[in-house]
Amino acid sequence: MAARSTIGIIDYDAGNLRSLCNALEAISADVRLVRHIDDLRPCTHAILPGVGAFGHCIERLRSSRMVDGLADWILHEHRPLLGICVGMQMLADVGEEHGETPGLGWIPGRVRRLPASRATRVPHVGWNDVRFRPPCGSLGADFYFDHSYRFCPADESHSLGTTTHGTEFCAAVRKGSVVGVQFHPEKSQDAGLRFLRWFIESGPHARC
Repeated sequence: MAARSTIGIIDYDAGNLRSLCNALEAISADVRLVRHIDDLRPCTHAILPGVGAFGHCIERLRSSRMVDGLADWILHEHRPLLGICVGMQMLADVGEEHGETPGLGWIPGRVRRLPASRATRVPHVGWNDVRFRPPCGSLGADFYFDHSYRFCPADESHSLGTTTHGTEFCAAVRKGSVVGVQFHPEKSQDAGLRFLRWFIESGPHARC
């Protein structure tokens, strides 16, 4: 990593952040927990994590009063933001978990439940191969998942990578300076560290 980056992790009381901090520190990034939008100003990148139900997470994020500042960060300043798990799902227009709940609308799409069957258990927990689209194919690897819902982008050009659990679904999205992943890079060992390093060093606009 040519220059040490400062990563702002959005802390809105919706997830355990320790493993994410440890992963970022392992690739020589400075980490700052962001509890007020002013805390984000010295940061080079932002990460929006999320654990739990869509509605609970979006309510907690809106209660933090950071949404407008984050929107300015990505829509006007075009700074890089990574959504992880429910943090990715909240980027969508609408989440369907426990009824429809408006999302942030930063990447058009809906969050729908994974289809279950005798052969396919939901929630989906475990390791799955993610296939990234060209020119990002070098990022492809097994990543760790733990979820029951998936992001369905309105525009397929925003799909960065897919995986299969019963059915093929979108595992990573990208639009402008915003990237989202359904898997947990912080729990995905070397592949996860490599993905985080790509996000920090190359940025969402760069070729993989």
